[in-house]
Amino acid sequence: IDFGTKSTVVVYQEDTTKINPMRIGTGDLSKAVSKNHYENPTVIEFNDIESFISKYHQKKGRPKTRWSDITISHTAVNSMLASKSEDYSSYFSELKQWAGNKNKKLKILDKNGLVVDIPSFLEINDELNPIEIYAYYLGLYINNQHNGIFLNYILSFPVTYEVEIRDKIIESFRKGIEKSLPIGLHKPEILEKLSIIKGASEPAAYAVVALQKYGFTPSDDEKI
Repeated sequence: IDFGTKSTVVVYQEDTTKINPMRIGTGDLSKAVSKNHYENPTVIEFNDIESFISKYHQKKGRPKTRWSDITISHTAVNSMLASKSEDYSSYFSELKQWAGNKNKKLKILDKNGLVVDIPSFLEINDELNPIEIYAYYLGLYINNQHNGIFLNYILSFPVTYEVEIRDKIIESFRKGIEKSLPIGLHKPEILEKLSIIKGASEPAAYAVVALQKYGFTPSDDEKI
């Protein structure tokens, strides 16, 4: 999972060496394939926080949350573009920037007028966690009857993020993805197999691909 500033991209690998992109930017997989189906905008729309949270905590797995209470992705972006100025605080598009700034706090105002003060990312505990919610919806896109169930994940991070911030993002993604799994999979022997680890930094990942692409091959003990 490339958790991006503007959008998030998911690729998957099964029992072969081939790596495929996954369509996560649309909820209707019957539509003709479009490249924006592979990009999930990193945007959240808060319509009814109280309703969402009450349903979110009713079940350990796959709770009966309503899409209309909190939306993400293209739905949230399209709504934001058509929204009134007074609804500005009901949209949040700076998940990565907030996570990376240890002192940044949030004030969310949902469409029902509920004001929620959210502490800095490292201080958040059981409060409303936007990254966990985003990961939950991402997990619903990934784990379903169309794609199957995935238990092993690698997350990419900006090279500038401190270790404690990366670990907190990992923890938030784990909670969200775990919540997206069907209740029948919420068994200790299955959940202990759920793995979310840190991948290479974005510059390092790019360098590996670019050096191979352009034929930079070290000889003997030469280092690049």
